[in-house]
Amino acid sequence: MNPPVFSRKIPVTQMDARGIGAIVVLCTVYSALMMMGAAWLFDEDATGWRAVLSTVALLVLIAVWMVGLLVVAAAWIWVEERWLASVKRRPKAFSASAQVDVDERGLSIDGLGHVQWIDVLTIEGIPDSDNYLVVHTRPFNKLMLTAPVDELAPVINHYLALRSDAGAMATATGILQSRAIVFCWRCFLAWIVAGYALAAAAGVALVLYAPDVGFLKTVVVLCVLLPMIAWLVWAIPFAQIGLLSHSRVRAFELDGTRLRSTDGAWQIDLMQTRISHRHARGLGYEFGFLAVRPKTGRNLDLLLEGGADQEALLEALSGRGLLPQANPER
Repeated sequence: MNPPVFSRKIPVTQMDARGIGAIVVLCTVYSALMMMGAAWLFDEDATGWRAVLSTVALLVLIAVWMVGLLVVAAAWIWVEERWLASVKRRPKAFSASAQVDVDERGLSIDGLGHVQWIDVLTIEGIPDSDNYLVVHTRPFNKLMLTAPVDELAPVINHYLALRSDAGAMATATGILQSRAIVFCWRCFLAWIVAGYALAAAAGVALVLYAPDVGFLKTVVVLCVLLPMIAWLVWAIPFAQIGLLSHSRVRAFELDGTRLRSTDGAWQIDLMQTRISHRHARGLGYEFGFLAVRPKTGRNLDLLLEGGADQEALLEALSGRGLLPQANPER
């Protein structure tokens, strides 16, 4: 049976997601301010026309909040394109109709270049769209390919699966290739603590500065507003390892006792490194990750989502005496 191929001239757009983190933060702060405004406008003791006006004002505020989210996102995109792009002197993103070839050698785009399968990190669909597929690569970042997803995605997934199996089988040769989401565990934990702290601070402020608010408002604030404040903060780290994790996928190799990225950005001697397989559990999250703590240089946390290559990586580390028993994190 011949391996699947895709060869067609289609629109290709190089996407820049470097501003998505700022958009998430701005939208989170904006949403928290709007929720505080909604709590202030709602009057549980109002009757007659005052009750009607209070309800209408609340509905208008909700509508303004929804429109405002789009305005905030559009405003930051405008800042990115008009000001930051010129200040940082970013190269113009590729956008053209180009010949795209997908086969066992990798992904080739006429006018942009060739990407080997080890450097094709993951693919991402666009909701409610059958004609757009986002491909995350190491050299060209995010590429949006305009083509029927049911034709293009199976071909790419076929070779990504082959690459994963090939990486798992490479253990016998001493070099194992794998992919994982790179994140910062301490930063993740700091965001979780910040969510609890901000919600607790809002609760203390309510008790100290508004002790005479009505019972209904108190219940709404304690049971709705405070948890929402915490979840808005937690949305940032959850998005980094969930919805926005595609841009954090990196490819790396284990060669003997050395762990290195395929792009040469970092290389770690595991004999001089403390490494552990941890399991993190908490309210709204549960995952496993590989914590790499070298004596010098930056720490590295690799989120493990399963797969033959990652299982082979753990087995190889254990077999070489580099990985102690897994321990839980909270």
